[in-house]
Amino acid sequence: MPRLDRLFGELKRRKVYRVAVVYAAVAFAIWQAADFALPAARAPDWVGTVVLVVTLVGFPIALILAWAYDITSEGVRRTQPVDGPGEGPPGVAGSETARKSIVVLPFDNMSPDPGDAYLCDGLTEEIITDLSCCGPLRVISKNSARALKGTDKDTRTIARELDVQYVLEGSVRKAGDELRVTAQLIDAVGDEHLWAERFSGTMDGVFDMQERISCSIVDALNLRLSPDERRRLEERPIDNAQAYECYLRARQDTWHFTKEALDRARQHLQNGLDIIGENAVLLAGMGYVYSQYANIGLEHEEYIEKAEEYAQKVLVLDPDSPEAHLVLGFVHQAFKGDQRTALYHLRKALAGNPDDPHTLLWLLVGHTIVGKVDAAYPLAERLRRVDPLTPMSVWGTAFLDVMGGRFDVRTEQITQMYRQNPQNPGALFFCALWLAYCQRYEEARALLGDSELARPGSVFERGSLLLKLALDGETASFRDMLTVDFLKTTRRDAQFSYLIGGVHAFADLGSEAMDLLSNAVDRGFINYPFMAHHDPLLESIRGEPKFMKIAARAKHEWEHFDV
Repeated sequence: MPRLDRLFGELKRRKVYRVAVVYAAVAFAIWQAADFALPAARAPDWVGTVVLVVTLVGFPIALILAWAYDITSEGVRRTQPVDGPGEGPPGVAGSETARKSIVVLPFDNMSPDPGDAYLCDGLTEEIITDLSCCGPLRVISKNSARALKGTDKDTRTIARELDVQYVLEGSVRKAGDELRVTAQLIDAVGDEHLWAERFSGTMDGVFDMQERISCSIVDALNLRLSPDERRRLEERPIDNAQAYECYLRARQDTWHFTKEALDRARQHLQNGLDIIGENAVLLAGMGYVYSQYANIGLEHEEYIEKAEEYAQKVLVLDPDSPEAHLVLGFVHQAFKGDQRTALYHLRKALAGNPDDPHTLLWLLVGHTIVGKVDAAYPLAERLRRVDPLTPMSVWGTAFLDVMGGRFDVRTEQITQMYRQNPQNPGALFFCALWLAYCQRYEEARALLGDSELARPGSVFERGSLLLKLALDGETASFRDMLTVDFLKTTRRDAQFSYLIGGVHAFADLGSEAMDLLSNAVDRGFINYPFMAHHDPLLESIRGEPKFMKIAARAKHEWEHFDV
């Protein structure tokens, strides 16, 4: 059951289980000691009873304190809830459970031509985009909805697994220029139809149909929208079905972190621009793709500049564009070493598009870079709830647990992202490194051993090979892997500079490790608690004077950084 799973997850996150076990062990030891010591001291019988009563009464009190407070590297703090009203950073809605929730299933293609499936996908994604503008409604993201295409599960099962109340399903039939769209809204809890309608027209009216469906859902669910939400519901960022399909295909390819996928994404976006001319969403998508070329180490300054140029073009067309602020936030985070500006742009992006998985992901990463891990849990929970079927999204809490020095994460949680997407080199690198952080070295070695790393391409593949060499103790060829492009990419990115520095330290290459760690701090990686107290890969250098100076710089910046 989703709610029961969340309760158990909260008990684990707040360390209630751990406190219960420790308290029981200590209480048992006290009872044993009392049984031995009290008779020898000729204490009255009631003393033993008092000891028993006090320890029993203290048990629920200890559990309550464990739920409410946490002992962190920053001292004793009230535990940050992931689902409470008004909690979390600006731009993150208060109570997730208070919102109504819906999943839009991919519309079925009833057309004679299978090639018309793109129209079903486009209409589905456009309705999701519309509904995502409605603050009172939690909408399962496009990526997760796409994963349900062709599913044979019934609506009640889907709703239960995604923890949503409503399901929208429909179909599209296209014959020549004629178009017929049917849609029905289902209350999955009561298994009853709330609304159903059939729309007929031509291709020129496809966006009118989409808007009518979205507005009908809002009315059927009795959602109260602000004037701004109503405006966004009715606007059309890409008023062309073919161009919008290009955008959707590009978004999907961008997640794969390979040159081939990014090449496809760039071509899809260019096709869209060729169809409708300059468009804020397509231009922002192009900027994001260019940033990802640099992110995985395939390109450098020229592509970073292109990413910024495209984002600035968008801001001329739309100063509040969430997509443009997302690109600028990522560029400042990964390439400029300016974490404050990065978080500013990412928050602007989230304010305009509160359920966007990309923005939530990079904002979450930004919090770990600056060492404010606890404040990022609401972001991870929101990411999981709006995009539950995407590998990166379900991995968010495990990512925060490890970067917060909580290494009791289950192996299956750590490796889930890789198991769901084994072709993603970033998933392999991070999952193997997180296993190493949890000191499950054999499991990390096994994960890397199952992959083809003989000819590494992206920065993630090369990083995975370095980690494998370090785990195997084969450091003789370590430096041969440090190409100019790899080091350039590594040193430019605050987080990656730190991570690869840790791999060097684990490989007993202390001097190189210190250089990378110092560079990481310069670029804004100031997660002092993890660096100074938790990271097991740094054990060999933690006591060295040079490292202590680096950690001191990180501590100063961390203490003065306010997210």
